[in-house]
This record gives sequence, C-alpha cells and structure tokens, in this order.
Amino acid sequence: MADTRKKTEIDLFKKWKQTGDKEHFQNLYNSMKNLIHDAAKKAAYGSNVPESAHKIYAAQNFYDALRTYDPSKGTALQTHVYGAVHQKAKRLNYMYQNLGHIPEPRAQQIGLYQNEHQALRDSLGREPSAAELADRLNWNMRDVAAIQKELRKDLAMAEGTEEAPFFESHREEEILNYLYYDLSSEEKVVYEYVFGKFGKPRMVKMNNKIDFDGIAQRMGVSSSKVRTVFAGIKKKLEKAIKR
Repeated sequence: MADTRKKTEIDLFKKWKQTGDKEHFQNLYNSMKNLIHDAAKKAAYGSNVPESAHKIYAAQNFYDALRTYDPSKGTALQTHVYGAVHQKAKRLNYMYQNLGHIPEPRAQQIGLYQNEHQALRDSLGREPSAAELADRLNWNMRDVAAIQKELRKDLAMAEGTEEAPFFESHREEEILNYLYYDLSSEEKVVYEYVFGKFGKPRMVKMNNKIDFDGIAQRMGVSSSKVRTVFAGIKKKLEKAIKR
C-alpha cells in the first residue's frame, strides 16, 4: 500500500511539474499532508510557536520543497519533502524564538492572521490579496501590511526581494497606489508581489526583472497566468497615466 502511494505521488509530482496544474498540486498535497504535518510537529515540540502556526508554515514551504526536488539525485520525494519542510520549520523557531515575550494580544493577532490566511488560500486555490485578507479579518490594510512584513523575516525568502520604488515620478507612484483598488482579486496579488506593496516582498531577479516564476509558486498558479494577469495590470496603469 505504501509503495503504491509513493508511486502515485511521484506520478502526481511529474504531472504538476509538466503542467503546473493546481489540481495535481492539491492532490499531491492531500496525499502528503500527514508527512508534512509530521515534519512540522517534530520541530514544534517544545517550541514557543504554536503547532498550528508550524503546520501553516509547513504547508507554504511544501511549494519550495517540490520546486527544489531533483529525482535524478536518487533521493525519494517523501524524504526530500520531509527534510526540506523540517529544516524550514526549525527556522521558524529561530525567527520567533522571542514569541513568549510578545504581548498576548499580539501573539493572538499573529495566530489569527496565519489561520485566516491559510483558510483563504485553501478556498481560493491561490495566495490571497491584502485586500481579501483585510476583508476576512475585518482589519485595515495597514494592519495586514504590518503583519505580512513581520512574517517574512526568513532570510531565504528575503534574498533578492527587497522593496524598491518602481517609478521615479511622484505622480506615477500616486496613480499606482490608487490603481490597486480598481484591480481584480488576482490582479491585486500580482500587483503586491511586483511592486512590493502591503507587506509583500518585491519579487525581482538579480537583473531587476520581474520574477514571474517566483510569484507563480507563491500564488499557486502557472507562470503564464501571472504574465497574463500582469499584462492586464500594465494596460490599466498605462490608461490611468494617460488620463
């Protein structure tokens, strides 16, 4: 039975890798959920960080584990996923080792954000926008941005994702800020990652070009989807600037 499941998971991994279809990813995640949670549970033992937060963080890092898996190296998919998720889970402990010193209301706020973020991600099948999170939590956008910025202290995530102004013109920057509220939900998420808004890291490569692949992995969609959505944002921005 275990061998059959492993074969099924490898097949799902190959299909997801070839197509980027989120259905294959979701099926693979469901099959490996217990293994992922076990990796998080081991790191959560004796931790100041709640086990529920470890589980959410582990689910998010499952993307990275699949992205870095290379079957040609001879390591089993299950072994690679467990090891990668567990290492990131230990890093979560390091990031929040002083959680016990955070005032209880603040700790509760972080936990609430993590839970609602994952619930939204599950229901939408992609990364939620800051606006969607604000609606869900009944918070203002400033609070969501502050939490998101605080929760991305992981050095592995921060590399090459510094926030930087996209336009030199103050007028264009102002238009860009107003444009957000005229975008669709998917456009809002892409916007946040492209421009580094509302606590999201600005996803750019070393040559300062947009990291469409990285945004796609975080959103749970294909790179071509992100490119198409961004093309729509550009058209709206260009139209707004010409007014």
